[in-house]
Amino acid sequence: MTVRSPLRYAGWLGVALAAACAGQGSVEDRAAVQAALLFGTSASAAPAKACELLAPLTLEDLEGEETGSCPRLLPEQDLPESSAARGVEVFGKDAIVRLDRDTLFLARFEEGWRVTAAGCTANGDRPYDCVVKRG
Repeated sequence: MTVRSPLRYAGWLGVALAAACAGQGSVEDRAAVQAALLFGTSASAAPAKACELLAPLTLEDLEGEETGSCPRLLPEQDLPESSAARGVEVFGKDAIVRLDRDTLFLARFEEGWRVTAAGCTANGDRPYDCVVKRG
């Protein structure tokens, strides 16, 4: 009969717990993805809700001085409707969220994650081209 040390089981339990938690991502990852998905599903269907998720300067640039209000302008941007996340990268207070049909850039504010750019496509080694963005 073999006697097994309780410490040996504790080590395996620690490995199992670490493996189980590894795929869940961080709280910041999940929060950024939730904001991106909410924006991606509401940009055309519920633009007022999507506008609440825009970063202040991005909202200001979209509305401009004479062009109109965000809820009227956002649907005209022809942003792809996205409903699934493919990946997220969080770098401190900034994040890139890749959805099934769009890539969004976000920044973390006191009130949560806000979209700084949407409708973005990769452009080789150059910066992304984005439909909605600051500047």
